[in-house]
Amino acid sequence: MSDFVIYNGDAFAIDRVPISYNNRAFKYGDAVFETIKCKGIYPLHFSLHYKRLVKALMSLKMDISSLPREENLESYIVKLLQKKKSFAASRVRLQVFRDGEGLYTPQTNNVNFLIEASELPSAYYKLNEKGHLVDVYAEMKKQYSPVSFFKNSNSLHYVLAAHHKNELGIHDCFLINDKDKIIETTSSNLFWIKDNIVYTPSVFSGCVDGVMRNVIINALNESGLARVIETQGTTMQELLKVDEIFTTNAVYGVQWVVGIWDKRYFSQLTKKIVQLLNRVTFK
Repeated sequence: MSDFVIYNGDAFAIDRVPISYNNRAFKYGDAVFETIKCKGIYPLHFSLHYKRLVKALMSLKMDISSLPREENLESYIVKLLQKKKSFAASRVRLQVFRDGEGLYTPQTNNVNFLIEASELPSAYYKLNEKGHLVDVYAEMKKQYSPVSFFKNSNSLHYVLAAHHKNELGIHDCFLINDKDKIIETTSSNLFWIKDNIVYTPSVFSGCVDGVMRNVIINALNESGLARVIETQGTTMQELLKVDEIFTTNAVYGVQWVVGIWDKRYFSQLTKKIVQLLNRVTFK
């Protein structure tokens, strides 16, 4: 893939992007982003991504009228993937940040946007053959707030949690909220299964309002494969008693957890959920 990005609608070589070091994303983390999977040159579940993006901009008091309309923003993603000759599958990162300089007080609420892409091996969702080993990262706690439901550039909590799992030599870490409830992982939403009922933390627990989380909940509710119950989170003691655990994000779809400490899990229903996900996505 050639190295290009889209900045405010125009294509640039990556070493010629006209972004100043004074941009607010760099200085203050005054930015949000979406990670989007694409099949060929077309983004998957883009309406859900766009809806969350608009909601995030409103929460940050950014001017949504300065953001391209949904169909226009989608066309810029298509434009980039055509430019890069990416016709199989891609991961796209769409970052939106407040324009202008200034200190903490913004000079304007208009936004700029940057779209970048990298190759993926396949657009279809495939369950990981080797289940993930997971532990908990408890040094920081996440609190429900007007900014907790979306992905923003102030991601040190997730960076440190990812660093922690690397130190432990495991695949992922659970994150906890201010009520000591497990609510998500370093890059994914959390689901668990007990007696054929699927549970997941509510966004009011402080977890990210994940696009794939919503796709899975809607697909399960419409298919009748399993009932979904939203909770205020869970604990390690509760997770040690469940039948299956899986995580979800926009790129990988569904990933199953094989173990916490000495406890091991299977993926019988999880496999069926992956099959359901591919049916509803590529119908």
